[in-house]
Amino acid sequence: MTRTALVLGGSGYVGSEVVRRLTARDVHTHFTFHASEKQAAELQAATSAQAHRVDLRRPEAIQALFDELGAQGVTPDVLIHCAAVLDTSAPDGISNGDLDEAYAVICRSALLASQLAARGMNDGGDIVLVGALDRAQSLPIPTAFAACQGMLSGLSMGLAKELGARNVRVNLLTFGLLEGGLSRRLPETTRNAYLNYSAARRFGTAAEAARSIAWLALDNRYMSGKVAAFNGGI
Repeated sequence: MTRTALVLGGSGYVGSEVVRRLTARDVHTHFTFHASEKQAAELQAATSAQAHRVDLRRPEAIQALFDELGAQGVTPDVLIHCAAVLDTSAPDGISNGDLDEAYAVICRSALLASQLAARGMNDGGDIVLVGALDRAQSLPIPTAFAACQGMLSGLSMGLAKELGARNVRVNLLTFGLLEGGLSRRLPETTRNAYLNYSAARRFGTAAEAARSIAWLALDNRYMSGKVAAFNGGI
């Protein structure tokens, strides 16, 4: 059976590699981007994936995306949420706007997209959320970003319970620091400290991250409602 995937945040460091891996496995793939128009165009040209410009801060834009896909006869049975924003402000410097944006992109868009995608998963499906904290370690991650990770954990467990009877699996994959992407915005002292405490003594790569995401999305058949750490042994 040919599967159809929607990758939110598909033009980013991890998301673009996920798109490449999915299309390499002949998965019909659609992905979203916001500001990275050049990267999205290059990714679309290099793969069989279809790009969609979507502002994940706006619920109506997410609804419009699913309406557009529905009009094309596209019903994703795989949803992968790779989108995030990172504000590196100190706790006492976080504005309401900063927190609202982090919540909208990281949390609310994941919930809304999961709701909309689940409506079409009548024959089962997979939802993979991507985060950065597995609830077991205390890491020096910016506060607004870290606060949103707790919702992703609860969301994955709650959705898995609600959708399990329909053979829909929901999992959260949490990453440690990676070679690129948002990890590059963290202070050098934080990045060096991570290497000192990591069993692997190195950062993860986009290819490694995408491989684990693709396995959960395409090959996993039983694990659901779990928070799986991918962090090099922190």
